[in-house]
Amino acid sequence: MAVSRVSRTVASLPHRPPLSLSRLRDKYYPNVARTWNYAIKYRAVAENYRFEKIDDHHLPQLMDLSKGFYEDESVTRATGSTMEGFRKGMEYAFAYAIAANSVTNISDICYDNKTNKPIGIRMIHPYYRDPTRAPFSIPASASSTDQEITLFTLLDETFNQVWKRFPNENAILKGELIYIDRAYRADTGLYKAWIDYDVDFPTVVKQSGAGIYAIPCTARQTKLGYTASYSRDPHVVNADGETVPLPQGDIRLYTIDMRTTSSINVKPCWEKMKACGMMPK
Repeated sequence: MAVSRVSRTVASLPHRPPLSLSRLRDKYYPNVARTWNYAIKYRAVAENYRFEKIDDHHLPQLMDLSKGFYEDESVTRATGSTMEGFRKGMEYAFAYAIAANSVTNISDICYDNKTNKPIGIRMIHPYYRDPTRAPFSIPASASSTDQEITLFTLLDETFNQVWKRFPNENAILKGELIYIDRAYRADTGLYKAWIDYDVDFPTVVKQSGAGIYAIPCTARQTKLGYTASYSRDPHVVNADGETVPLPQGDIRLYTIDMRTTSSINVKPCWEKMKACGMMPK
């Protein structure tokens, strides 16, 4: 009788074909191949490039790289200004990141090992409600051009909304800035490796006191949390007649565990820039 019950139970189970080698290959090979390709690319990154934490002696090279960054950066390009018009602003941005490195040690410059040529920049630094309470000496800003004052004041106004949303927070981490020379942007794996390379957010948070991570992008939820995905709209036409994209939507505010908690709309910043003549209407 027991055998009969077992037979009926077995007979009622859904039929599954034997797991053949071809089925295993079709199911798992794409994932294995993708992982293997990433491993090869990341190994190539280690062999072909080196990274140095930025310091004062890197400033001339950083300024040279900033010319390429400026040509790619949609916000500044859309203003119709020249690189020279924003030189002081870039010098201050690098000086700030260098000063912050004394605490966070996270902003760096990338070199091609074969040519010893600097080919990229990565900057992540904290931004303080009260700069006098920063755990490092914030450099004094130089006199700025009218365009620089207008642009950076508007951007600061946008970030200042963080303090209204989080009245008990005293510092935020500004979103990661990575620039790679166009000649090195082919499918090398450099960008994907660098975006995570040597980034220890728990330590940076502890060192800087920042509890919020601000990213000017939209986000989509994945199994691992939230992944930043930059929008490509709307587009504006810059001074050279080229169509360039602006970040559209919100600045997403993440707590230190990278869970989305709130957002700030960046559109008013671009609207103000148009109103004061810094962008084509």
